[in-house]
Amino acid sequence: MRQRAAIPDAALADIADLERRAASDAQGPAGDLPILPSEQVKLRVRMRGYDTRILGDACDQIVRIGQLTGAKVAGPVNLPTRRKIYCVLRSPHVDKDAREHFEVRTHHRLVDLSNLSAQTVEALMEWVPPSGLEVETSIV
Repeated sequence: MRQRAAIPDAALADIADLERRAASDAQGPAGDLPILPSEQVKLRVRMRGYDTRILGDACDQIVRIGQLTGAKVAGPVNLPTRRKIYCVLRSPHVDKDAREHFEVRTHHRLVDLSNLSAQTVEALMEWVPPSGLEVETSIV
């Protein structure tokens, strides 16, 4: 069984704050959060990184934010891993046939959020992705 790295304390504090705000909003007079005019509007979050543990933790955080704010979450979807292989000579002069191969793997994940509320968009704008991860968001 694969073990995941622990979520940093700062991220847990942000998620706990989001849970508190969601609970207080549900109890208040404005329990209904406005939904964007078209229900077909989706927020697509595409993440790219070298470490699968960091990538998995970031996906878990986005899914949790979506669930806490009432958004419909699809994903995370594992997209194909890109492999870049480098071939290097072991010795610069004599042993030209002796070579070493190094590879760099880039892992990709995709998460779609629909039925967005203002609280969902605000929470995702405040979310800070971990270092070593490239995040692209787009509206579909």
